Amino acid sequence: MSLASVKIERRDSVSVAYLQGEIDMANAPEVSRQLFGAAPNDAVGLIVDLSGVTYMDSRGLHLLFDLAERLHVRDQVLHVVVPAAALIRNMLVLTQFGSVVPMFATVEEAVDEML
Repeated sequence: MSLASVKIERRDSVSVAYLQGEIDMANAPEVSRQLFGAAPNDAVGLIVDLSGVTYMDSRGLHLLFDLAERLHVRDQVLHVVVPAAALIRNMLVLTQFGSVVPMFATVEEAVDEML
């Protein structure tokens, strides 16, 4: 069974979710539920920090695209943090994820851009 942990913190009107471990078809539904729940209606948006993610399959990628769409419907924004050295960065670049969701190297950059 794959393991993933999600830690949520609030910075002003922005929620930040820190993900650790692997995201795949076994845990993607639970991770998705936690992430969508991390952005209350009064939040400007959600920042998902993928720095600690060691593996993500296509279901994890789909989760991120779906989350962006669900937040957009609520007039909220999704930003993703994925440093240059992150293991999953190549997959996000190859799928042109950054053309749909802004990607940043640090949480601070993502928060500054969102506020």
